[in-house]
Amino acid sequence: MSAVLERPGAVAGPGRPAGARGPLGWRLGVLALAFALLLGAAVFLYAARRTGFYFDEWDFIQDRRGWTLDALLKPHNEHLSLLPVLVYKLLFATAGLESHVPYRLAGIALHLGIVVLVLAYARRRVGELLALGAAGAVLFVGPGSLDVLWSFQIGFLGSLAAGLGALLCLDREDRRGNVAAAVLLTAALASSSLGIPLLVAAAVELLGRPDRRRRWPVLVAPVVLYAVWYAAYGVPSGATADNLFAGPRYVAEAAAGAAGALFGLDVAWGRPLLLGLLAALVLSVRRVPAVPWRLAALVTAPLAFWALTALARADNGEPDAARYLYPGVLFLVLIAVEAARGVRARPQALVALAALLAFATLSNLNALRDQAGFLRDQTTIVDGAIAATEIAGPRVGPEFQPSPVTAPQIRSGRYLAAARGLGSPAPTPRELAHTFQAGRAAADAALVRGYNLALAPAGGARAGAGCRRANNLELVVPRGGLLIDGAAKVSVRRWSDLYSEPLAGAPAGAAVLRIPADRGGAPWRAKIAGGAPVRVCPLP
Repeated sequence: MSAVLERPGAVAGPGRPAGARGPLGWRLGVLALAFALLLGAAVFLYAARRTGFYFDEWDFIQDRRGWTLDALLKPHNEHLSLLPVLVYKLLFATAGLESHVPYRLAGIALHLGIVVLVLAYARRRVGELLALGAAGAVLFVGPGSLDVLWSFQIGFLGSLAAGLGALLCLDREDRRGNVAAAVLLTAALASSSLGIPLLVAAAVELLGRPDRRRRWPVLVAPVVLYAVWYAAYGVPSGATADNLFAGPRYVAEAAAGAAGALFGLDVAWGRPLLLGLLAALVLSVRRVPAVPWRLAALVTAPLAFWALTALARADNGEPDAARYLYPGVLFLVLIAVEAARGVRARPQALVALAALLAFATLSNLNALRDQAGFLRDQTTIVDGAIAATEIAGPRVGPEFQPSPVTAPQIRSGRYLAAARGLGSPAPTPRELAHTFQAGRAAADAALVRGYNLALAPAGGARAGAGCRRANNLELVVPRGGLLIDGAAKVSVRRWSDLYSEPLAGAPAGAAVLRIPADRGGAPWRAKIAGGAPVRVCPLP
């Protein structure tokens, strides 16, 4: 037996905290948790400043506004997303699209709820102090913080919160607990496909226990309801033989990524950390006469999650993608808590664990800053692109993609319809002029593509007054456009500090550049570079 960790002869039951320190200690622990939650909320809100709707959120905005069965039950990337869709529809009706803060708060609130559930789960097993440490390990999950900062990930968070709540309900071992667990497992499945490994884990425990005949009905409602949905709306997962054979390596790398993320580190650090965690798990299991079914279930959950993800996405090569790290970290913490069930920590161990938690917190905060910075950069680009879309209006086609790389889901027609119905999330032309360079450049690029700006043959175009002749010119494009007589490369800009790539379509003779009028306000500027002097005239 370790000199700093002791396991009492009798393991505490689900209803009795192991190593409890009395009402006073618990009240102090609650106060500490309340302070940590407030601090966490403030940190996440500050980190998420100037972030907006990102990637998959645009699918909800453009395609889920109606109240048809398809809008509610149609899978998103193979996921049943009923509950996240309902949350977004509620926010559409109450907050609109003008501010992203309410959507941000939904994700942060779910995350903080998971932290509280971790505390409640751990306190029953390892006592208040270690339970606070377990909750603290989840609070600032830096490399996995994208799931908190990106509001769309309320699907993952909802599944995890419901699954963890189901475990607590199963601890009751009574009828009410069973009914509540069935409801929560159904909610986990209705939030995202992450509910499937949680259901598998629950099945491992319920069907493995001696009282399985009394407990198995918990699984009926979630399985039947999900099967009905899948029969009507389910789509193939994309599993391939290549993904199957790549699965073991994918699972190992995903586990290493989660082990590293637990301490705010990357997958390179995670590999040795994972080996250490596995060794600790083996040593813990050797101390008990039989592996508890709950521990077996908790080990099953991440393995099922990573294996199912590998079958569907191993060909994408992203086992340690940020959005997959949060669930992995939570599963590892729960496994550690269950493996340490009944352990009491000596003061020396508590000091060492506190130091380790402090290190992990600092490292996680640094990773959180990186994740938030990534989202802000993406938001800046998308804001410029959608601002350009509103400026162009119907001058671009309804299927035009203003930001095909950063937000390929956005189509001009559906976006403008959503903005008319729910309010615009885009900066105004005046605001656009003062945003970051990346946003201004994205707006220019969207308009260049949307207007299909190019040089056209001059034909019978007549020059207006005020012609100039030079090798290189930079000038404001007049309302009527420009007549360019001579071989030259022409680039344009509007809000950006940098000119575009040379426009296509330069003819051998004289050419014209015409730009549609819009409500953008800011003038276009052209840069004309010729090998020989070029005559440039305004068009009347």
